[in-house]
Amino acid sequence: MTEPAPPGGRRKQRQNLTDIGPDRPPGGVASRPLLVLAQLVAAWAAGSVFLPTAWLVLLAVLFAGDEAVLLAAAALGVAALLGYLVIVIRATRGVSVLGATRGGRFLWALLVLGLGTAGWTLGWVVTDVAGLGVSRDLLLTAVLGGVPYALVAGTLLRGWRHKGVALGLGVALLGAGVAVLRQEPPDDLEARLAAGDLHRETAYVVAVPGYRPDDRDYGGGLGGSGFTPADPAAIPPDRYVRIVAYDRLLPGAAVCGQPTAQDADLPTGSCTAEPGGLVHRQGPVEHGYQVRVGRRYVTVVGSTAVPRDLLRSAARSLRPATARELGDQEQTGDYYAARVPGYTPQLMGIPAGLVYTPSDHTGNGGQSVHITLSVSQADDDLCYLTEKCTPVGSGLTYVRREDTHGYAVRRGTVTVQVLGGLRVDAKPLRQAALDARPATDDELRRLLPPLEPRTPLDRLRRWLRTF
Repeated sequence: MTEPAPPGGRRKQRQNLTDIGPDRPPGGVASRPLLVLAQLVAAWAAGSVFLPTAWLVLLAVLFAGDEAVLLAAAALGVAALLGYLVIVIRATRGVSVLGATRGGRFLWALLVLGLGTAGWTLGWVVTDVAGLGVSRDLLLTAVLGGVPYALVAGTLLRGWRHKGVALGLGVALLGAGVAVLRQEPPDDLEARLAAGDLHRETAYVVAVPGYRPDDRDYGGGLGGSGFTPADPAAIPPDRYVRIVAYDRLLPGAAVCGQPTAQDADLPTGSCTAEPGGLVHRQGPVEHGYQVRVGRRYVTVVGSTAVPRDLLRSAARSLRPATARELGDQEQTGDYYAARVPGYTPQLMGIPAGLVYTPSDHTGNGGQSVHITLSVSQADDDLCYLTEKCTPVGSGLTYVRREDTHGYAVRRGTVTVQVLGGLRVDAKPLRQAALDARPATDDELRRLLPPLEPRTPLDRLRRWLRTF
């Protein structure tokens, strides 16, 4: 028979069994500060001594030019560092939550190696981005290089006091690193300007009441190039008449009994036969006629803003274009003209023909109400190709060209011009010229798209800026 254990024996036995558990090492962490310190210093040495030495060896092998030897040396270095950490945890297992078992100790070595190296790499990148120059100082590299390894080891110690300190320091350093990486590089804006073919000295912005930017939109109504009326109803319709001749018909394409010229750009919505053999063809945006003149099939097509009577009159007055109407273009039999009161003809390239636009330039669609901000070097001739160029005070010069007018003002080494179509009142053009100013850095960043990432670090920094 066995004697019963004394009253305190069972408690002592249970205490011996639980002392090796994850929460209570023999004597407690507080009673073994030297062992805690030894583990942290040994983990710190992995990044401060072992890793820099391994990098120097790898660089020497790299310069030797043997790739196989380099890979072998890298694998040997990783294995050696892992073995070193296994020895560290075996010697200090009593102060770690993973020190009780062989598998736990190997996991500790893997975590310290993996997470410590990740932190070491991140720290290297962050200090370089911040311009601290740590990577160029051997002493700072040695002192700070082991910090990530020591912090990982600290989070795996027994006792929440040590874990809390290590975890708090780790989170603080990680947060500071993320804050640094989220910042745009100092030369990022200059690179984006170069990629967008935009020059800072000519990048001006202005807001025009009642208009919205249709190009170089900086946000908040600010634009740096073209402006269109915000109300679509304020944009007058285009007015033009197009006259083109064709030499053959398209089989089986008769409209209201009239054949259709092959390749002709004729409206196809509806048709109406008119007295005298004319057939009016109506589409959603254009309408017109097709007339046979000799061996040619000539189309007279205009926008829906052009009256039907005007197109009909033009169709009945078709004739070969004169040398005056053609200018330097030789008459090949493909050019026909007509009598279109209030309109001026111009040559078209493809298809060959003439296009008539309003002679006064005031009703030619969106162009007549469009506004443009442009900036050029101040030494350019401001009055070149103008019909009117008159100083009007406040540093402003009123300029008028064939189909635009507006104001120009010199700003240092550049000249700022705000020109609009002839339907635009001069007052908003004058105010816009006075209000135009250089774009700020923040406005340029809003305008210019970010650069495409070229390296993993670029991709990481771009991803961090999305939060």
